[in-house]
Amino acid sequence: MRNRYEVAWYHLRASRFKLMISAQTDITGRKFLTTYNQNFTRLKITADTWITRATLEVSRVTESDSGFYFCGTRSNTTEMLFDKPTRLEIEGQHAEDRSTELPKEADNTDEVTLTERVLMFGGIALAAFVFFLATVIAGGILHYRGWQKGWSAAGLADQKLPK
Repeated sequence: MRNRYEVAWYHLRASRFKLMISAQTDITGRKFLTTYNQNFTRLKITADTWITRATLEVSRVTESDSGFYFCGTRSNTTEMLFDKPTRLEIEGQHAEDRSTELPKEADNTDEVTLTERVLMFGGIALAAFVFFLATVIAGGILHYRGWQKGWSAAGLADQKLPK
């Protein structure tokens, strides 16, 4: 957690990605404060002395705890960075009972649909194109006006250029 101030643990099971617990450092950066805990009696997040490592502890594990756990960290940005998932599997659970499989493309889309993504990126591309076009037109106008003023300043504005 070097240069990070927030950590959160998420649980993926049966295609549901759910926040379990989160914590962040206090203003001094020396204390680790839990900001959200789905189940105070069973979930605990701890950090080492220098708050460079955070650990999730799940007590009284049940079958519903099986699945994938993702640890996310955040610094002064809105983006949370995730590492590889940790799989919790209950011993004795039959393979056919497992309802949690890691998707081939585990993508945290924050519920943004493909259509919304296309519209967002299309809008950005259109804005970039309009900005480019406006810059070219403004540059052409400035160049033309400067060229006219240059001829006027030289006293050659009324004279015809030789062919």
